[in-house]
Amino acid sequence: MKFLLTCRCHLFLMAYILIAVRPPNGLIAWPHDGSSTNHQLHHGSHHNGRNITSMVDDGANNDAVSKSAGVHHSNWHRIEMMDANGLYWLEWWTKAKDIYFRVTVNTQGFIGLGFSRKSGRMSGADMVLLWVDDRSGKPNALDCHGSFTDRNAAPIQDDTQNYIVLDGFQNGTHTQVEFYRPIETCDPYDIPLGTDTIKVLWAFGDTDPIHGNLKGHGKNRGFKPLHLLGPMFRKNHGSSSSSSSSTTAARHQQDTQKWDVTVQNVTIDSSMDTLYWCKIVKAPSLTEKHHIIGYEALLTRASVSSQPLVHHMTLFECSTKSYPGSDPASWDVWVKSSGAVCNSNLLTPRDWDACITPVAVWSIGSTGQFLPPHVGIPVGGKTGAKYYMLEIHYDNPLALQATDHSGFRIHYSKHLRKHDGGVMISGVSVSDTQLIPPGQKLYRNVGICGPSCSNVMFPEDGIKIISGTLHSHRAGRKMTLRHVRNGKELPRIIEDDNYDYNYQQVRQLENETVVLPGDYIITDCAYETTSRKRPTFGGYSTKQEMCLSFITYYPRIDLAGCYSMTPVREFFETFGVYQFYSLNMTDVENLFLYNGNVLDYIPNTIYAKTKPNRANMTEEDILYEESLLNKLIISDPVEFHDRTFLSHLNQLPWSEPLFTKRVEQSMINGKHMTFCRVSNDALSIPSEIIRYPNFTTFVKPPSLCPYQMLMDSAPLSSKSTKTTTTLPLNYYILSYLIILNYSLFIYFI
Repeated sequence: MKFLLTCRCHLFLMAYILIAVRPPNGLIAWPHDGSSTNHQLHHGSHHNGRNITSMVDDGANNDAVSKSAGVHHSNWHRIEMMDANGLYWLEWWTKAKDIYFRVTVNTQGFIGLGFSRKSGRMSGADMVLLWVDDRSGKPNALDCHGSFTDRNAAPIQDDTQNYIVLDGFQNGTHTQVEFYRPIETCDPYDIPLGTDTIKVLWAFGDTDPIHGNLKGHGKNRGFKPLHLLGPMFRKNHGSSSSSSSSTTAARHQQDTQKWDVTVQNVTIDSSMDTLYWCKIVKAPSLTEKHHIIGYEALLTRASVSSQPLVHHMTLFECSTKSYPGSDPASWDVWVKSSGAVCNSNLLTPRDWDACITPVAVWSIGSTGQFLPPHVGIPVGGKTGAKYYMLEIHYDNPLALQATDHSGFRIHYSKHLRKHDGGVMISGVSVSDTQLIPPGQKLYRNVGICGPSCSNVMFPEDGIKIISGTLHSHRAGRKMTLRHVRNGKELPRIIEDDNYDYNYQQVRQLENETVVLPGDYIITDCAYETTSRKRPTFGGYSTKQEMCLSFITYYPRIDLAGCYSMTPVREFFETFGVYQFYSLNMTDVENLFLYNGNVLDYIPNTIYAKTKPNRANMTEEDILYEESLLNKLIISDPVEFHDRTFLSHLNQLPWSEPLFTKRVEQSMINGKHMTFCRVSNDALSIPSEIIRYPNFTTFVKPPSLCPYQMLMDSAPLSSKSTKTTTTLPLNYYILSYLIILNYSLFIYFI
């Protein structure tokens, strides 16, 4: 047979885009020591559904954890169902500098697999076309790429073929091909497969790619964002272990119980763009301590094809702390209620402020998390939490009306694991003092967990981070969880230079990271706001921004959160503002730190000046109108008096690159107010104002590939940009605006 090896693979090859489906009835040769698959398809019941969408790590049996290092998970093996119907399954694993794949697809024709950083489309994608010759039974692979200029053009064959076929076969229903490639091929048409989020494209067709005799892929195509490098644990950890450990794991699996934590009949009205709903639930009645081993999301969809309105969910432990005058019996009353709007001074009981320790976190695009076999999160027993709070963030940009019953399915077991684990939140405190200017290609914010917390809360041997979820909103483009010790940055704990807001899957670490007392953990976020005309602030709506990391670790300590914000006074002084009407700076700080109401401080006659007519206002306009920054009226300096602070910000020269860079560096390298939020009410660690630490930045080893496509990047050094003048930033702001007020044009530097 004559295979198509010409420069163009013809339009029909569009289908060969990209990746993964499951064989029916468990039709797949199960792993795996990396050897080739036998030329037969094994039938069984162990691949019959959702349980295999995330794959076991068979290197987790080396759970002898030393005091100086965490577990290294080697020999991991993963599998994903790529389509919605289980027709295309993708397996993969790594060896040294190569990545191995096995595709099993319900077809006797071609299979397409591809990789794209941005769009998930064939244009510019790195692709491989796979098929088994109908006559010879020989498996084949053709290395291709999508056209960079014509999105509808046929794939183009690469000059260098970097995919090596190991094995392949087909039967009456399925085709399976096993192959590998270097993680970095040094081919300019091949995408390096690193730690960044990647769009994995898949496609398949009915016939082999023979010239003049090929059908297009039609609807048999799609893409799925994935983190390719790193393990992912699933419910049953025994599939790839020895027979004895498999037997033990199977027995423990039978003893695993489920606890469904959901809201009931929460109504999302079309007028609600953003809603945070909180519900108190009671823990299962467990006389002895159990371990939570994992959790999944239970999401309500209006229809099979629709997306849920849930943006993220968190399940918090509630401590026994109660406020003067509160009734301990009230918790059982709240359990029976449907819940309330979170953080509402009028609706949410003050006791709910004691629900601060996360135990389960889910964000859009995630499948949940199952812990490695040596770690479990405690639940039940005499000292365990009796009540939990479920917090759900609903995002409703399309103004839909729905009733929701979403929540978590918690999996727990009486078989205790070696270590008690915990979850903590780190990053930037959610506040208007987090600012991203408009029109920016990349602009950074950082949140710090520093020695004031780690020295007090971390044990002498430190904590070991096993996984993390990075969380920002629609403007997020890059996110990094950084680690600094003794003036030197260590290798990044998590790094994603291609962050996807719609895919916030937990990242299991291949090498558990030990964080010692005195270390810094820094959550570093970069945003893109080229299409925005006004500044974006920190907040709870997806039109606002966050910069958070949810960190799973062991051994468990009484730490719920460790984060920072720009001190309130320094934030305003950065923009040349020193005083507001009817408020001193202490009052303003209290408003920001304790979620106060500005009308308690400012007379209505003053605030009334700033109230516009809300008719026909957009959701973004309403956010601006309700912002605390829009209610603070400047009195000092006189050049800005009678302006709200928000209108002052809108007049700043954000289009001047030198100005925005100075603002960025001032906010990063300046002062940070750090918070150490503990769940034990016997402990109290005061907030502290520190400078951004001075350290030697970690530098990744250079790529050996001279033609690797470069990406725009914001430097992550502690002093990445040096100011060329000693004059303070507010001097430039003041000078610029004074001149602007006199209608003179000047190029701002």
